[in-house]
Amino acid sequence: MNYLRPHTIDEALGMLAAQPRPRIVCGATDAFADPALVPARSAWVDISRIDALHGIVSRDGVVRIGAASTWDVIARTAWLPMALTEAAASVGPRQIRVQGTIGGNVCHASPVADGIPALLALDARVELASVRGVRRLPLAEFLLDNRRIALDADELLVAVLFAQPHTHDRTSFIKCTNRDGPAIAVVSAAARLRMGAAGTIEAAAVAVGGASGVARRMRALEAALAG
Repeated sequence: MNYLRPHTIDEALGMLAAQPRPRIVCGATDAFADPALVPARSAWVDISRIDALHGIVSRDGVVRIGAASTWDVIARTAWLPMALTEAAASVGPRQIRVQGTIGGNVCHASPVADGIPALLALDARVELASVRGVRRLPLAEFLLDNRRIALDADELLVAVLFAQPHTHDRTSFIKCTNRDGPAIAVVSAAARLRMGAAGTIEAAAVAVGGASGVARRMRALEAALAG
């Protein structure tokens, strides 16, 4: 097995294109916890040193979170939507939060991934790059099933994006576990509600994790809440 450590996105994309079955790692919290997830005879491409994959910015009403941004950084970025910072703060103990990344959480595509319901409620998109170019997908289309994603072998998830919530939007995240302290969720949920002047709900976005092969938006519930 080869261990490769690129320092730029272009360098990483070249490595991915040249390898038959590459494994992208960053925080590697899932890869080291379950080595069986790593295909035999694959190369590990460690993207943790790529500066362009780190950082959180808001520009022209769009929030862009680099794929290598850790949950600890996200949890401490107070201007982000509350649902996302609450989800980030709930990810394991701090030892996991300082290593685990938003890109890894999304690409691992666990049904109980803490970050995904919040991102779905925010109508997040993913930005994917390869030597062939860049494309963007709604997160809901990127997540195919339990640990299955719409990522080609030569592609790299470089960022997660979503529109800055409206000033009248309220967001929140909750998860239920089977014990006190840091734990994997049994079920989790995130919501974004746009409140009207009279306290009514003008629009709703609700996502639930742990109840199906992948976290999903609850469209019928959203329609029932609005109005």
